[in-house]
Amino acid sequence: MGRNCPSQQGMTNDFFAFNTCSVRYNDEVKKADQLSILITFSVGFLVGGYLYLTNFAGLVSKIKTPDVETVSEFVIVADVYGGCRNMCPSFQIQDDGSYRYLYTPAAEAEQVIRKGTLSRELQLRLRKAVTSEALLVQSKQITPSFCNSYTDGIDVKYEITLNGVTYSVDSCGTAVEVSSSLWTTLGAVWDFYETSGNN
Repeated sequence: MGRNCPSQQGMTNDFFAFNTCSVRYNDEVKKADQLSILITFSVGFLVGGYLYLTNFAGLVSKIKTPDVETVSEFVIVADVYGGCRNMCPSFQIQDDGSYRYLYTPAAEAEQVIRKGTLSRELQLRLRKAVTSEALLVQSKQITPSFCNSYTDGIDVKYEITLNGVTYSVDSCGTAVEVSSSLWTTLGAVWDFYETSGNN
């Protein structure tokens, strides 16, 4: 891009021509700057889009998110409360038998999340014991005369979703039948976590 303007020395008698040439030159520089900014923006946009699609979006696709319909079929969330305070364990079981178990391996230690899948036998037991009928009966609210958590013991609360309906079953607050198949099978889940090792 040539400037093709006479030198300032030769334009002492033609000041207007010199200014006109300067304005033309400045316009050319502005256009070049605008083009440079536009190209830089376009390249940045394309590179950013490429990195997003190949890295970030790929990472998100690797995180398994449970299907909404699957989750609504069968989910168990259990929380122990009472004397264990901030060391109380909890777990979540999904429709496919996968679980997340939160526990404290030792006193003063940080809580740990263990993931895995329940044994096939235990999954079948849960499917058989966790029924709408049993949940309707044992989720009825009551006013307990005494709870273990009242005297530094522990109680456990279950939020169980079955066929899209969520039931709350609590050892301190609902009509739990401790000898029922539902309650003993839920207890077997805790046993499974203990015997499979808190590593």
